[in-house]
Amino acid sequence: MSYENIKTIILTILVVTSALLTWNLWTYQPNFERIEKESNTVQEVTIAEKRSESDCETGHSLIPSRGKKTFGTVSPGEIDKVMKEISGWNFADFENITEEAGILHDEGKAVLAFPDSVPIELYKSVIKIADKNLPDFQFDHIVIDTRQLEKKDGIVDFVSLDNRQVYRSRVPVSFIQNFKSQFFNLSEYNPEYKAYFAYKPSDERTIYLPSQDTKMARYQYLEKKLDSEQYKNALFSDPSVVQKSFQQSEDEYNDTLSLLRVNSDKNTLQYIKPAAGDNPTFASGDLLKRSIDYINGHSGWTDNYQFAEIDELNHRVVFRMYDSSGYPIFSDDPKISEIRQTWGQNEIYEYYRSNFQLGLSAEPPQKYL
Repeated sequence: MSYENIKTIILTILVVTSALLTWNLWTYQPNFERIEKESNTVQEVTIAEKRSESDCETGHSLIPSRGKKTFGTVSPGEIDKVMKEISGWNFADFENITEEAGILHDEGKAVLAFPDSVPIELYKSVIKIADKNLPDFQFDHIVIDTRQLEKKDGIVDFVSLDNRQVYRSRVPVSFIQNFKSQFFNLSEYNPEYKAYFAYKPSDERTIYLPSQDTKMARYQYLEKKLDSEQYKNALFSDPSVVQKSFQQSEDEYNDTLSLLRVNSDKNTLQYIKPAAGDNPTFASGDLLKRSIDYINGHSGWTDNYQFAEIDELNHRVVFRMYDSSGYPIFSDDPKISEIRQTWGQNEIYEYYRSNFQLGLSAEPPQKYL
């Protein structure tokens, strides 16, 4: 065999080998073990339920003023109907009319009151706002004017008594006409509405109170303790390194950066993270949204908690428990009927709440004065 033939055979072998190796690389499939979805993955902690902004920021009273007759309601069912009605309106042309604003509870106006100031930017998730350059303001009352229905646009004012500001918006007048016929005119005949009277605690403020004695209901509930381990898994960034100890009537969990205390005698739960600091770097208008999102992060709405108070100076937000009739629940220790959050730099500084959930009612409600 000649030298040239040997070279040809060797070259052919190399080409064929290279082709086979290339083919194997393209078609190779490693035989890895199948990873199950449940293994080594972080599971979301679900303690109770989540809520939207509209569920937490609803009004707590509605006062339609009809001249000599004024009626009001705190019924959650009635207020939900009104909130559902106005959520479909198209609010536009916001303007600051503070200098020319009239009387809040004037004849022909319906006033929807909120427990504290609500940022309009956050309320865009509740109502339809057409303005692209929406002014930055807060409000604690929505005032619907039912008097000027012959014009093209209806008037709805967003009033802040705390900041002494009034922003006016325009809506199609057909919405106001429908609201007047369905809610305003029928309030006198609706058993959920009661007669109210004006009371002036000062020259600058008027509040409306029920004309008759209000009979409150007394309830007895079975108590359902919340699982402390669930809160440990929800609140600490790495639950696997958390240490548990017992101090008198308290269970304590800590990871050197954060501390969770669960007091069985006081029925309270406190989570504190000193490393978060006390100087938030986010806008104050974002405070309420962050607080709602934080509780939603572990589905922590265990009972009927509603937005109650915001303290921008101290970066604190409070949600209070309400009963089924629309009345706020208070207790000797506020922490039992409230969820309190204080914020630090971009994260929670303190989270304080009850460690139980109301279970089934032990007996029918009893009325008393």
